[in-house]
Amino acid sequence: MKTTKLAACLCVFLLVGISSASAQGVGASGDIKGTITDPSGAVLPGAEVLVTNVDKGIKRTVTTGQSGEYRITGLAPAAYNVIVKSSGFQTQVMTSVRVTVGQTAIVDFQLQVSAVATEVVVTTEAPLVETEKTQQANTLEQRYIQELPIDRRDYLTYTLLMPGVVDSNAFADNTDFRVTQTPQSGLSFYGSNGRGNNVTVDGSEVNDDSGGVRLTLGQDAVQEFQINRSNYSAEFGGASGGVINIVSKSGTNEVHGSAFGFFRHDSLDARDPFAIDSALKPGDPFSLNAQGQPVDPPSDRQQFGGTIGFPITRDKTFLFLSYEGLRRDESTPVPLLTDTSIFDLDAGQPNGPQAAFVQNLENLEALGFVPPGTALGVRNTFTIDPTTVEPGIAEDHGTTSTSGIGTTKRPPQSRM
Repeated sequence: MKTTKLAACLCVFLLVGISSASAQGVGASGDIKGTITDPSGAVLPGAEVLVTNVDKGIKRTVTTGQSGEYRITGLAPAAYNVIVKSSGFQTQVMTSVRVTVGQTAIVDFQLQVSAVATEVVVTTEAPLVETEKTQQANTLEQRYIQELPIDRRDYLTYTLLMPGVVDSNAFADNTDFRVTQTPQSGLSFYGSNGRGNNVTVDGSEVNDDSGGVRLTLGQDAVQEFQINRSNYSAEFGGASGGVINIVSKSGTNEVHGSAFGFFRHDSLDARDPFAIDSALKPGDPFSLNAQGQPVDPPSDRQQFGGTIGFPITRDKTFLFLSYEGLRRDESTPVPLLTDTSIFDLDAGQPNGPQAAFVQNLENLEALGFVPPGTALGVRNTFTIDPTTVEPGIAEDHGTTSTSGIGTTKRPPQSRM
């Protein structure tokens, strides 16, 4: 039974992989279009256009219409060779036409008359301006994802390099109208709060209900992604902020792969100067001289993974696998009390506020306004050094009262 289920899952996986080779989701593909003309500039209907994926060998063929134009849609982001053939004209080949996600590459041909079969190879150059679409968009290709520095391997933070995009987590409270605990993408497009963005992987949305982003691909499994900042077409509906279209890598006719590992351990790190334990442990008696001691908390972080891609059937079926793991054993000390001497208000102050308070109580005792022994009890509670009390206060803390018969002296009393 288990073998049957495993075989069924594998078949579904392969079918999805095969279908993705010829069809891409919304925002996960590009197009190639152009016009075929003769030496005089007249259009050539019926010309055959063959597009071949350089890495995978997958081919697509179309024929120009009466206007001499052609268009090939749903192409996976990659490099393509474009071949144009027409009877009575030279065959032209345009090599390494780069198609990125969401792009429409324009490749025009002007065929030369030839009585014999000849072939002309043309090397393309990247266009300076995207003329087919009006959205404000940028594409981060694989070389940027691999070479630019990054924190926590979160490749979506590269979006912050684009104009008009800032970190929504850094907003001031008076400009961020959202619940603090609510997850969000962390990306603000032109002042949005980070919850109205739409993020897709190969055309499938990866947004959660609160506006955050679910776990997506590892960095090494991303081929490129497009950042649509504004004025994007209706096919990307459902977003009030920006639209990010991520395209995953795929297997090719060649075996390729990668591996990485990043490791940290407290034995190799310097001690945090702010890592101090609590001055008082549970069960310890209170003391005004207790101080916390420096500690070196455990810190063990292991982030590792790898990828591999290879053909199952050349020019037809491919497989790509990616894995990324994170193992963490980290802690950060947050002591509530590192030095109990902060409660000794008279430390180093012979005439501090506590001593002055006790002196006032003793004066009130002498006048009979407070019960006898009050000042002594307060002195013992504050643990005040008697030598810090100002001169003029009697060492005998008894009180004297006068009556019509005689004078009596009361001994000092302790207040419980």
